[in-house]
Amino acid sequence: MKFSDMFSTALENLGRRKVRTVLTSTGVIVGILTIVTMVSLGVGVQQEVRAQFAALGLENVFVRPGEATERDFFTQFGLPEREQPITPEVLAAWEQLPNVKGVTAQITLDGVTTLLELPGGELAPVRVTGLDVFPNPFRTPAVALAGNITPVEQAGTVVIAAGALPRGVQAEALAGQELAIVLSSPRGESQRFPVRVAGVSDLDENEVQASAADMAAMKSWWFNTPSYLESQGYDLAVIQAEDVQAAAGLVRSFRTDGYRVQSLELILDQANRVFAVINVMLASVGGLALFVACLGIVNTMIMAIYERTREIGTLKAIGASRGDIRGLFMLEAGMIGLLGGVVGIVGGWALGLLLNQVIAWYIEQEQLPIAATFFVTPWWLVLAALAFAALVGVVAGVYPAARAARLDPLVALRYE
Repeated sequence: MKFSDMFSTALENLGRRKVRTVLTSTGVIVGILTIVTMVSLGVGVQQEVRAQFAALGLENVFVRPGEATERDFFTQFGLPEREQPITPEVLAAWEQLPNVKGVTAQITLDGVTTLLELPGGELAPVRVTGLDVFPNPFRTPAVALAGNITPVEQAGTVVIAAGALPRGVQAEALAGQELAIVLSSPRGESQRFPVRVAGVSDLDENEVQASAADMAAMKSWWFNTPSYLESQGYDLAVIQAEDVQAAAGLVRSFRTDGYRVQSLELILDQANRVFAVINVMLASVGGLALFVACLGIVNTMIMAIYERTREIGTLKAIGASRGDIRGLFMLEAGMIGLLGGVVGIVGGWALGLLLNQVIAWYIEQEQLPIAATFFVTPWWLVLAALAFAALVGVVAGVYPAARAARLDPLVALRYE
């Protein structure tokens, strides 16, 4: 038999029992729809994560001082001991490295009691932060309530978040004012650091953004170390490389020198591995439905053998080989899987579009700073799902096809 004859015969046989064909393919539809929907969710979230990492800068390298003891962090009670401090001289040398576009240093004051002294002398507890070198992509961009809120780099200048303002204090009243940040040490001493308010942002965080120079002065007083930067250096340096490959080279170099290094590219690689596992887990949910559908196809094809026993005997009597009979039944089973695959892919794609609209509506209602498409159906997923559905049908038809091919033509012709 020619393939065209087998194809037309298989199509005719399926068309004679439309209801049973549709019901049998329903299991494939459910399985493929589940796989397409779940994997689309994994692909969409993965693409969004990649986009956010790319926005933050995959070429950035985050370098921290090397560890000398277990106490290599800033506490209220002791000076950190560092084997490889990031001093101003080290920063200057890094800026001269090839493939380096810029270096930004940062100092942290975590764990320190810091207060904001208002014009009337009132003290309000705040958290003093430095330049935002790792912005949160899910936080709404700050809007100026008063003054200028560009990142603080000039010494003696701060930007105050609205969440740090005491009740009744207006943002307009503080812009341009001379205030002070007060540090109170466990020794019972306190020190004022006069600053000028450049602007007030609308962020709800209880924080004041200060320059690295001011924070270095605060840390020097806290540890009673006038040459703090020269001995202990900065807590973090963000190095912007020319590209991702240059960043990978810098990571290896800094680690060899004894620094603690972190790169967004390395984090993204780990995230991609996690997403690969998640996609397999999500697809396995639909795989269970496809297994049940496979049993349904086997049952349908075995019933078809009983119904068409005399037809099989006639085909063999006029010259059809066992391979022809086997190919005919496997083709019918494959077409059932292919039909379910097409409908399941279309259904999964449509369901993803609907869920994207629902998620977008929810995000808008909650006023969340997220604009993303969470369900994405790439072309490779469509082709893979279609091929997998057809393969499931063909595999399910192997046993019934082999059984039909073994029928004795004389017995089949006498079958009532």
